Amino acid sequence: MKALFEKRGGVRLHLGGTGEAGNEIVFMAKEGETGITMDAQIIHTESKKYVQAFLQALNSLYGTPIVVARDMSKHIREAVTEVFPEAQQQICHYHFVNNLGKLIFKEKYAAFRKSIVEMRILSQLKKMKEPICSMPCLTSENIIVVAERRWIALAIEHLLISRERSSNYPFVLPYLEIMNRILEIKNMNRRILAWNTSHNLDICKIAEFSKKLDALTSNTIVNTQYASIKKIWSWFEKVRTTLKVGRHLSQNGSEAASTKAQKMKEDMETTLTDIDKEGEASGRELLWAARQIAKNCRRHANELFVEVKDNSGNVVEIMRDSNIEERSHRWSRMHIRRRTGRTRTTNDMAQYGALTAIFSNLESETYVNEILSGMKDFIRELQDITHEEIHRSRELIKPYVRKELIRSDTKRTNLLKEFIDLLEDGYSVESWLTKLNFSNPIMTP
Repeated sequence: MKALFEKRGGVRLHLGGTGEAGNEIVFMAKEGETGITMDAQIIHTESKKYVQAFLQALNSLYGTPIVVARDMSKHIREAVTEVFPEAQQQICHYHFVNNLGKLIFKEKYAAFRKSIVEMRILSQLKKMKEPICSMPCLTSENIIVVAERRWIALAIEHLLISRERSSNYPFVLPYLEIMNRILEIKNMNRRILAWNTSHNLDICKIAEFSKKLDALTSNTIVNTQYASIKKIWSWFEKVRTTLKVGRHLSQNGSEAASTKAQKMKEDMETTLTDIDKEGEASGRELLWAARQIAKNCRRHANELFVEVKDNSGNVVEIMRDSNIEERSHRWSRMHIRRRTGRTRTTNDMAQYGALTAIFSNLESETYVNEILSGMKDFIRELQDITHEEIHRSRELIKPYVRKELIRSDTKRTNLLKEFIDLLEDGYSVESWLTKLNFSNPIMTP
C-alpha cells in the first residue's frame, strides 16, 4: 500500500470518526486518491490523546502525508500538528458549511419555527388529513367532491412531509420549506376555489383548508421572520454550492471529485463580495448574518483552499471533504439497524465497526487490482456466493413501511397540479384518483 501511495505522489490523508452520542467512536484514515482505508480503530473519544496515538501508528507505517483533510475539531488539529508538523491541513468543506449553518441559523430559525408551531395551524392540518384518508368514499358521491377531498389530503402531506423526514439541519430547514410549499399550494387552492365558484359548487373542505393557509401566511411576525430566513438561506446556499458541498453525507447534489483550490478561492471571494453588498443594503439582522458568513469564510480561507504539492513538487488537486469514511460507515450502520434494531446496532458497530471499515477495501477496484492482485484464491473464495445464499440474505432485510400517499416530492407536486388542470380543462378526474395510494377505494353504498 505504501508503494502504491508513493507511486501516486504521496498520501492524501483523510481523517474522520463516527459513532452515536455517548458511545465509542470508529476513527478511520483513508487515502483520498485511491479511496483505500489505511487503518481504523475503536477509540473512546476524539480527544488529542487517542487521535495522536492513532496518527503515530500511521506515521510509522506510511510517513508524512502531503496533506491531511480533517473536520474542524480542535483536538484533531492539534494531534495532526504534533505528529505531522510539516503536513498541510485542509478543512473538510462539508463540516465547515455545517458549522457555518448552525451559527447563522441557530437563533433566527428557532424563533421562526416557534412562531409557526405556536399558531397550531400545522397540527390542525394534520388532524384534517386523517379523517379524509380513512373516510369511505361511496359511488353515490359527486366524484369532484371525492377528488377535492383527496387533493386536500395530498396537499397537506406535501406541506408536512418536510418536518416528518430527517431534516439534516442546517442543510435542510423544514419550516422554511413548509412556508415555501404553503405559498405554492395557496395558489393552486385559489384556482380550485375559483373553479368551484364558477360551477356553483360549494365544498366546505376546500374553503376550510384555504382559511387555515391564509391564517398562517397573513401573520405579520411569521412573514417577517420568513423573509429574513429566506434571504440568509440564499446566502448559505451560495457558499454551499461554491464549496461544492451536498446537503447530505452521501454528497447528493455535489461534485464528488477533486477540486482546484485557486479557482474555488476566487469563486468564493466573488460570492462573499455579493453577500457583503446585499447585507449592507439590507441592514439590521441581515447585515449581521452577512458579516458572520463573510468573516468565517475569510478567516478559514487558508485551510479551505490549500494548494497541495506531491512528493515531486507538482501541484495536485484533492477531494476537499473528509466524509468519505463516514459515508461508508453510516451505510453499514443503517443496514445493521434495519436487521437488528438500535441496541444491537450499537453493540455490533462497537465490536466490528473498525473491521467493517477495513473490509470495505474489498469493494475498491484499486485495492483489489493493486494490492490483492496476487491473492487469487482469497478473492475467489469471498466472491463465491450461491443464489441460495443471496435469496436467504434478502429475508434478513426488513421491508420499508410505506406511509405516504405519494413518496416522491416531484410526483406529488405534479399530481397536485394535474388535478387542477383537469378541473379547469373539463376532463374527468377519475383516472387521477387511481394514482393515489389510498387504502379506502370508492365503494358502492
